[in-house]
Amino acid sequence: MFKREKLALKLESDQMIYLDLLRIASSYLIIIYHFQSQIDLGQMAATWRARLDGFTLAVDVFFFISGFVISSVYTGRVSNLAAFKSFIVKRAARLVPLHWATFAVFAAFGVANATGHLPSNHPEIYDTQCAVPNLLLLHAFGLCSSLTFNYVSWSISAEMGLYLLFPLLAIIASRRHVSLLAVAAIIALLMIASDRTGLSWLHWSYDFGVVRALPSFLLGVISFHHRNRLARIPWASGWLAIACLAFVAGCILQWPKLLLLILVYGVALLGIAASEHPASRFAQRLAPLGQLTYSLYMLHPLVQSVLLTGVGATFLGLRGWKMNLFVLVTMGLMLPIAWLSLVLFERPARRWLTRRLEIRRVPVETTLFTPDSRW
Repeated sequence: MFKREKLALKLESDQMIYLDLLRIASSYLIIIYHFQSQIDLGQMAATWRARLDGFTLAVDVFFFISGFVISSVYTGRVSNLAAFKSFIVKRAARLVPLHWATFAVFAAFGVANATGHLPSNHPEIYDTQCAVPNLLLLHAFGLCSSLTFNYVSWSISAEMGLYLLFPLLAIIASRRHVSLLAVAAIIALLMIASDRTGLSWLHWSYDFGVVRALPSFLLGVISFHHRNRLARIPWASGWLAIACLAFVAGCILQWPKLLLLILVYGVALLGIAASEHPASRFAQRLAPLGQLTYSLYMLHPLVQSVLLTGVGATFLGLRGWKMNLFVLVTMGLMLPIAWLSLVLFERPARRWLTRRLEIRRVPVETTLFTPDSRW
């Protein structure tokens, strides 16, 4: 039986509150973008899909925050080979179980589709040639020809690639002014590559999504070294709310993606700044939901396939306002589904993997303020 405390979502750090809120908000922006294909918008469907396309930049918020949080947890701790191995194993133990579980479900869907038992509008996602790269978390390295299986997991592949680069990125970030020039140079090179390929680097996912994630993650690492300066921003939580509203408005008004990316970076920086100040009681109560971010992100394509497409559209035959209401209800159900996944599967799987791989304790050189249990 699970003890009550193992089922709870508790606030584990009062120095990450607004970043946790940003993570949960970003998760729902991505969910809205994907679920809106099931919403009946009539002749406005194509228009609104274009207006919501900017919501996909919410994944860059994840990369930015990830860079900051990983730095806060591991700066000074990944100083030798044994420590680096422990770091990678811990990250894999957090990400891999749910990734493999959702991959297995989509692989089963692929078998049913191939045998004619499960029709699909996108049979290309079941590309068997990309099965091994998916299992090895290499499907954001240009090894696949399209998004496959649990299509959002390309960003998890990108994350693991960035974790492998973390010691190098931490060294670059410690050279404060040089590090910002490095980010500018990376973005300039990506823009040149976009001009030559005809596809903006902000749309890269399976096609070298790890490179797309690099500047955002590196900026997060750099921001850790500047957190004391960011803490001087007055009324940061208020500016954060304004920046978030500006980003959503910019998406709806279809501002250029590069401008929206700048807003994304501003939002993340203000999230760090706001987290350096005392949070409101309302923010403290909502912040524990940030622990559900990974579960929400990884499970929503599966929920979309099973509940929205399978149950709602196919089995119940919902259309029009009834389907729209069903989509809204499903968005609400995502929270308890993610919670059940976290407490009944992800946490136990992480503990089991950690024990099996026998991670030994590595001496810590620096006292850090962020607990590791969420990450």
